Amino acid sequence: MRYTAVIFDFEGTLVDFQWQLEPAEAELRRAFAALGFGGGEFAGGNYASMWNAAADLLAPQGRMAELRQALSPVYDRWDLDALSRWAPRAGAALLLRGLAAAHSRAGMVSNVGRRALTEALGRFDIAQWLSPVVSRDEVTWMKPRAEGILRVISGWRIAPADVLFVGDSRADVCGARAAGMPVAVIRGGECDETAFADASPDHMISRLDDLAKLVRLA
Repeated sequence: MRYTAVIFDFEGTLVDFQWQLEPAEAELRRAFAALGFGGGEFAGGNYASMWNAAADLLAPQGRMAELRQALSPVYDRWDLDALSRWAPRAGAALLLRGLAAAHSRAGMVSNVGRRALTEALGRFDIAQWLSPVVSRDEVTWMKPRAEGILRVISGWRIAPADVLFVGDSRADVCGARAAGMPVAVIRGGECDETAFADASPDHMISRLDDLAKLVRLA
């Protein structure tokens, strides 16, 4: 089977991974603690699980705007730091052009914020090949929750089993699985292969070129 619709992650997938996880997550823990969040995911979670735990508490109260106002500037600052170093993965533009020429859909769901994502997609001249693009600013919950992925699939009106998710992290695998999708992981991104011991992707690839055998290209 060659998939005719693909949802991509961004950092670590179409570009190299440059987020400085250790200092960024340390700052985020302090920021969440200053807002009164403690224990559980806030003590040992990562940038996504901390946000999702806070959203679990605040979204039912209609208080997501407060969370975004307080924490989005911190996330955005680390996005922009990574943006200063991002470089496209080899073959990224060629792959996206090939999907478009074959009339295969290509979208994106990323935990990166809209500001850095828009600048990066324009800088690397790949924005025109991706629609829709869902950033963390358009969802309540980041990956590994499936909210953004399901939004794309719903808009396309394609069965999840017919869409391939391509990412680089455990969060990508878990998000795709929660949406009922097959998933390919590209090596050399956020997570090394040991992270997938209990969350195995359907495909493990080393280069974007390896997707030629999985997706329909012109």
